[in-house]
Amino acid sequence: MPGLSFLTGSRITRAFALLLFPLLLGCRSEVAQVGHLSITEKDLSRQVRVSELYFPGSGLRHVALSQLIKGYLALEVLKSLGHRVDKAAFQVEAQRIDRETQAPELLQKIKEIYQGDQKAYLHSFVGVVYGERVLYHEIFLPSEEIHRASREKAEALLKAALSSPASFSQIAGHQGVEVANLRISGKQGIRPTKEAFRAKESPSEAHLQQARRLIGYLSNLQPGQLYPEVIEWSEAYQVLRLLRKEGAVYFVQSASVPKRDYEGWFWEQASKVPVRIFDPPLKEELLREVGWAKQLHLE
Repeated sequence: MPGLSFLTGSRITRAFALLLFPLLLGCRSEVAQVGHLSITEKDLSRQVRVSELYFPGSGLRHVALSQLIKGYLALEVLKSLGHRVDKAAFQVEAQRIDRETQAPELLQKIKEIYQGDQKAYLHSFVGVVYGERVLYHEIFLPSEEIHRASREKAEALLKAALSSPASFSQIAGHQGVEVANLRISGKQGIRPTKEAFRAKESPSEAHLQQARRLIGYLSNLQPGQLYPEVIEWSEAYQVLRLLRKEGAVYFVQSASVPKRDYEGWFWEQASKVPVRIFDPPLKEELLREVGWAKQLHLE
Protein backbone atom coordinates (compact mmCIF):
# COMPACT_ATOMS: atom_id res chain seq x y z
CA MET A 1 0.00 0.00 0.00
CA PRO A 2 1.53 3.37 -0.98
CA GLY A 3 2.84 5.22 2.04
CA LEU A 4 2.62 2.16 4.34
CA SER A 5 5.17 -0.15 2.66
CA PHE A 6 7.63 0.39 5.52
CA LEU A 7 5.19 -0.99 8.10
CA THR A 8 4.85 -4.65 8.97
CA GLY A 9 2.91 -6.84 11.41
CA SER A 10 1.58 -5.09 14.49
CA ARG A 11 2.68 -1.72 13.13
CA ILE A 12 0.25 -2.10 10.19
CA THR A 13 -2.53 -3.05 12.63
CA ARG A 14 -1.85 0.04 14.74
CA ALA A 15 -1.71 2.23 11.63
CA PHE A 16 -5.11 1.02 10.44
CA ALA A 17 -6.51 1.60 13.90
CA LEU A 18 -5.31 5.19 13.81
CA LEU A 19 -6.85 5.68 10.38
CA LEU A 20 -10.14 4.10 11.37
CA PHE A 21 -10.50 5.94 14.69
CA PRO A 22 -11.74 9.23 13.16
CA LEU A 23 -14.18 7.26 10.99
CA LEU A 24 -15.55 5.48 14.03
CA LEU A 25 -15.98 8.79 15.78
CA GLY A 26 -17.91 10.02 12.74
CA CYS A 27 -20.25 7.03 12.98
CA ARG A 28 -20.89 7.87 16.62
CA SER A 29 -21.71 11.50 15.88
CA GLU A 30 -25.38 10.48 15.70
CA VAL A 31 -26.78 11.34 19.13
CA ALA A 32 -30.34 10.14 18.54
CA GLN A 33 -32.78 8.96 15.91
CA VAL A 34 -36.47 9.86 15.80
CA GLY A 35 -38.28 7.63 13.35
CA HIS A 36 -36.25 8.12 10.19
CA LEU A 37 -34.74 11.44 11.28
CA SER A 38 -31.24 11.67 12.76
CA ILE A 39 -29.95 14.09 15.38
CA THR A 40 -26.21 14.55 15.16
CA GLU A 41 -23.80 16.01 17.67
CA LYS A 42 -23.57 19.09 15.49
CA ASP A 43 -27.37 19.43 15.40
CA LEU A 44 -27.39 19.23 19.17
CA SER A 45 -24.61 21.78 19.70
CA ARG A 46 -26.40 24.24 17.42
CA GLN A 47 -29.70 23.71 19.22
CA VAL A 48 -27.99 24.37 22.55
CA ARG A 49 -27.04 27.81 21.26
CA VAL A 50 -30.48 28.45 19.73
CA SER A 51 -32.16 27.52 23.01
CA GLU A 52 -29.87 29.89 24.89
CA LEU A 53 -30.93 32.73 22.57
CA TYR A 54 -34.60 32.15 23.35
CA PHE A 55 -34.25 31.42 27.06
CA PRO A 56 -30.95 32.47 28.67
CA GLY A 57 -29.79 29.71 30.98
CA SER A 58 -31.53 26.95 29.00
CA GLY A 59 -28.53 26.09 26.83
CA LEU A 60 -28.24 22.55 28.13
CA ARG A 61 -27.76 19.37 26.11
CA HIS A 62 -30.82 17.59 27.47
CA VAL A 63 -32.97 20.67 26.84
CA ALA A 64 -31.73 20.94 23.26
CA LEU A 65 -32.27 17.22 22.72
CA SER A 66 -35.84 17.45 24.04
CA GLN A 67 -36.59 20.32 21.67
CA LEU A 68 -35.26 18.47 18.66
CA ILE A 69 -36.95 15.19 19.57
CA LYS A 70 -40.35 16.79 20.01
CA GLY A 71 -40.00 18.76 16.78
CA TYR A 72 -38.96 15.67 14.85
CA LEU A 73 -41.80 13.68 16.38
CA ALA A 74 -44.18 16.31 14.99
CA LEU A 75 -42.64 15.82 11.55
CA GLU A 76 -42.95 12.05 11.78
CA VAL A 77 -46.60 12.33 12.87
CA LEU A 78 -47.28 14.72 9.99
CA LYS A 79 -45.72 12.25 7.58
CA SER A 80 -47.82 9.40 8.99
CA LEU A 81 -50.95 11.48 8.35
CA GLY A 82 -50.00 11.88 4.68
CA HIS A 83 -48.69 15.46 4.78
CA ARG A 84 -45.64 16.84 3.05
CA VAL A 85 -42.37 16.75 4.95
CA ASP A 86 -39.65 17.60 2.44
CA LYS A 87 -37.14 20.24 1.42
CA ALA A 88 -39.65 22.12 -0.74
CA ALA A 89 -42.06 22.44 2.18
CA PHE A 90 -39.25 23.62 4.46
CA GLN A 91 -38.14 26.24 1.93
CA VAL A 92 -41.67 27.68 1.81
CA GLU A 93 -41.72 27.68 5.62
CA ALA A 94 -38.37 29.47 5.73
CA GLN A 95 -39.82 32.20 3.51
CA ARG A 96 -42.86 32.46 5.79
CA ILE A 97 -40.61 32.80 8.85
CA ASP A 98 -38.59 35.56 7.14
CA ARG A 99 -41.79 37.35 6.14
CA GLU A 100 -43.75 37.07 9.38
CA THR A 101 -41.11 37.09 12.12
CA GLN A 102 -41.71 39.56 14.93
CA ALA A 103 -38.08 39.28 16.02
CA PRO A 104 -35.83 39.82 12.97
CA GLU A 105 -32.71 40.42 15.09
CA LEU A 106 -33.21 37.12 16.92
CA LEU A 107 -33.79 35.31 13.65
CA GLN A 108 -30.57 36.75 12.26
CA LYS A 109 -28.65 35.49 15.30
CA ILE A 110 -30.14 32.03 14.78
CA LYS A 111 -29.07 32.04 11.14
CA GLU A 112 -25.55 33.05 12.20
CA ILE A 113 -25.36 29.93 14.36
CA TYR A 114 -25.80 27.83 11.21
CA GLN A 115 -22.97 29.74 9.47
CA GLY A 116 -24.56 29.55 6.03
CA ASP A 117 -25.31 25.81 6.21
CA GLN A 118 -28.73 26.10 4.60
CA LYS A 119 -29.36 22.35 4.64
CA ALA A 120 -28.82 22.16 8.40
CA TYR A 121 -30.87 25.33 8.98
CA LEU A 122 -33.82 23.90 7.03
CA HIS A 123 -33.50 20.50 8.67
CA SER A 124 -33.10 21.26 12.35
CA PHE A 125 -34.56 24.76 12.77
CA VAL A 126 -37.11 25.40 10.04
CA GLY A 127 -38.21 21.76 10.03
CA VAL A 128 -39.00 21.85 13.75
CA VAL A 129 -40.96 25.11 13.41
CA TYR A 130 -42.83 23.71 10.40
CA GLY A 131 -43.69 20.39 12.04
CA GLU A 132 -45.02 21.87 15.26
CA ARG A 133 -46.89 24.73 13.57
CA VAL A 134 -48.62 22.66 10.90
CA LEU A 135 -49.48 19.81 13.22
CA TYR A 136 -51.12 22.12 15.75
CA HIS A 137 -52.70 24.85 13.63
CA GLU A 138 -53.51 23.02 10.41
CA ILE A 139 -54.15 19.45 11.55
CA PHE A 140 -55.19 19.42 15.19
CA LEU A 141 -57.24 22.57 15.73
CA PRO A 142 -59.53 22.38 12.65
CA SER A 143 -60.11 18.61 12.79
CA GLU A 144 -63.79 17.71 13.21
CA GLU A 145 -62.93 14.13 14.10
CA ILE A 146 -60.41 14.95 16.83
CA HIS A 147 -62.82 17.37 18.54
CA ARG A 148 -66.05 15.50 17.88
CA ALA A 149 -66.73 14.77 21.57
CA SER A 150 -66.32 18.44 22.56
CA ARG A 151 -68.58 19.65 19.78
CA GLU A 152 -71.25 17.09 20.64
CA LYS A 153 -71.12 18.23 24.28
CA ALA A 154 -71.62 21.86 23.22
CA GLU A 155 -74.46 20.87 20.88
CA ALA A 156 -76.17 18.87 23.65
CA LEU A 157 -75.95 21.90 25.95
CA LEU A 158 -77.40 24.20 23.30
CA LYS A 159 -80.26 21.81 22.49
CA ALA A 160 -81.24 21.50 26.15
CA ALA A 161 -80.94 25.25 26.79
CA LEU A 162 -83.03 26.20 23.74
CA SER A 163 -85.99 24.48 25.35
CA SER A 164 -85.51 26.49 28.57
CA PRO A 165 -83.33 29.56 28.00
CA ALA A 166 -83.90 30.95 31.50
CA SER A 167 -82.33 27.78 32.94
CA PHE A 168 -79.16 28.11 30.88
CA SER A 169 -76.80 28.35 33.86
CA GLN A 170 -78.36 25.40 35.66
CA ILE A 171 -78.37 23.21 32.55
CA ALA A 172 -74.72 24.05 31.87
CA GLY A 173 -73.81 23.31 35.47
CA HIS A 174 -75.48 19.89 35.29
CA GLN A 175 -73.37 19.13 32.22
CA GLY A 176 -70.17 20.26 33.90
CA VAL A 177 -69.78 23.44 31.84
CA GLU A 178 -68.99 26.77 33.51
CA VAL A 179 -70.97 29.87 32.52
CA ALA A 180 -69.37 33.31 32.44
CA ASN A 181 -71.15 36.67 32.37
CA LEU A 182 -69.52 38.95 29.79
CA ARG A 183 -69.87 42.43 28.36
CA ILE A 184 -69.01 42.85 24.69
CA SER A 185 -68.18 46.07 22.88
CA GLY A 186 -67.05 46.53 19.29
CA LYS A 187 -64.71 49.31 20.44
CA GLN A 188 -63.46 47.95 23.73
CA GLY A 189 -63.58 44.20 23.31
CA ILE A 190 -64.75 41.49 25.71
CA ARG A 191 -64.65 41.66 29.50
CA PRO A 192 -66.21 39.77 32.42
CA THR A 193 -69.23 41.77 33.58
CA LYS A 194 -67.59 42.54 36.94
CA GLU A 195 -64.58 44.13 35.19
CA ALA A 196 -65.12 47.58 33.76
CA PHE A 197 -63.61 48.54 30.43
CA ARG A 198 -60.47 50.57 31.02
CA ALA A 199 -60.51 53.97 29.32
CA LYS A 200 -56.80 53.94 28.42
CA GLU A 201 -56.67 50.29 27.39
CA SER A 202 -56.14 49.51 23.72
CA PRO A 203 -57.36 45.98 22.91
CA SER A 204 -55.55 44.13 20.15
CA GLU A 205 -57.10 43.99 16.71
CA ALA A 206 -57.56 40.22 17.09
CA HIS A 207 -59.48 40.77 20.34
CA LEU A 208 -61.69 43.39 18.73
CA GLN A 209 -62.38 41.08 15.79
CA GLN A 210 -63.59 38.42 18.21
CA ALA A 211 -65.90 40.95 19.87
CA ARG A 212 -67.29 42.12 16.53
CA ARG A 213 -67.86 38.55 15.43
CA LEU A 214 -69.94 37.89 18.55
CA ILE A 215 -71.87 41.13 18.12
CA GLY A 216 -72.79 39.94 14.62
CA TYR A 217 -74.36 36.84 16.18
CA LEU A 218 -76.09 38.81 18.94
CA SER A 219 -77.46 41.72 16.93
CA ASN A 220 -80.66 39.92 15.83
CA LEU A 221 -81.43 38.30 19.21
CA GLN A 222 -83.96 39.44 21.76
CA PRO A 223 -82.94 39.58 25.44
CA GLY A 224 -83.08 36.11 26.93
CA GLN A 225 -82.55 34.29 23.64
CA LEU A 226 -79.70 31.94 22.78
CA TYR A 227 -77.80 32.10 19.55
CA PRO A 228 -79.19 29.00 17.78
CA GLU A 229 -75.84 27.53 16.69
CA VAL A 230 -72.65 26.43 18.42
CA ILE A 231 -69.88 28.98 17.77
CA GLU A 232 -66.52 27.45 16.94
CA TRP A 233 -63.25 29.08 17.94
CA SER A 234 -59.77 27.75 17.36
CA GLU A 235 -59.59 26.15 20.81
CA ALA A 236 -63.18 25.88 22.03
CA TYR A 237 -66.89 25.72 21.21
CA GLN A 238 -69.14 28.46 22.62
CA VAL A 239 -72.85 28.69 23.46
CA LEU A 240 -74.11 32.24 23.87
CA ARG A 241 -77.22 33.79 25.48
CA LEU A 242 -78.05 37.50 25.27
CA LEU A 243 -79.11 39.07 28.57
CA ARG A 244 -79.52 42.70 27.54
CA LYS A 245 -78.09 45.49 25.44
CA GLU A 246 -77.07 48.91 26.75
CA GLY A 247 -76.24 51.25 23.91
CA ALA A 248 -73.53 49.50 21.89
CA VAL A 249 -72.58 47.14 24.72
CA TYR A 250 -73.99 43.60 24.89
CA PHE A 251 -74.32 41.66 28.17
CA VAL A 252 -74.30 37.91 27.71
CA GLN A 253 -74.00 34.51 29.33
CA SER A 254 -71.30 32.41 27.72
CA ALA A 255 -70.56 28.71 28.08
CA SER A 256 -67.32 27.43 26.59
CA VAL A 257 -66.46 23.78 25.94
CA PRO A 258 -62.70 23.40 25.34
CA LYS A 259 -61.51 21.35 22.41
CA ARG A 260 -59.49 18.26 23.09
CA ASP A 261 -56.15 18.78 24.82
CA TYR A 262 -53.35 18.92 22.27
CA GLU A 263 -50.70 17.23 24.40
CA GLY A 264 -52.88 14.19 25.02
CA TRP A 265 -53.65 13.81 21.33
CA PHE A 266 -50.05 14.47 20.30
CA TRP A 267 -48.65 11.73 22.51
CA GLU A 268 -51.23 9.26 21.27
CA GLN A 269 -49.65 9.74 17.86
CA ALA A 270 -46.02 10.41 18.84
CA SER A 271 -45.70 7.41 21.15
CA LYS A 272 -45.96 5.20 18.05
CA VAL A 273 -42.73 6.65 16.63
CA PRO A 274 -39.58 4.77 17.69
CA VAL A 275 -36.85 6.87 19.31
CA ARG A 276 -33.27 5.79 19.91
CA ILE A 277 -30.77 7.75 22.01
CA PHE A 278 -27.17 6.61 21.61
CA ASP A 279 -25.65 8.61 24.48
CA PRO A 280 -26.55 6.74 27.71
CA PRO A 281 -25.79 9.59 30.19
CA LEU A 282 -27.72 12.05 28.03
CA LYS A 283 -30.62 9.60 27.78
CA GLU A 284 -30.72 9.24 31.57
CA GLU A 285 -30.64 13.02 32.00
CA LEU A 286 -33.48 13.49 29.52
CA LEU A 287 -35.64 10.92 31.30
CA ARG A 288 -34.86 12.47 34.68
CA GLU A 289 -35.33 16.14 33.76
CA VAL A 290 -38.03 16.20 31.06
CA GLY A 291 -41.50 15.17 32.21
CA TRP A 292 -42.86 13.97 28.86
CA ALA A 293 -39.76 11.92 28.03
CA LYS A 294 -41.28 8.89 29.73
CA GLN A 295 -43.93 8.84 27.00
CA LEU A 296 -41.33 8.26 24.31
CA HIS A 297 -41.30 4.95 22.46
CA LEU A 298 -37.65 4.29 23.31
CA GLU A 299 -35.79 1.41 21.69
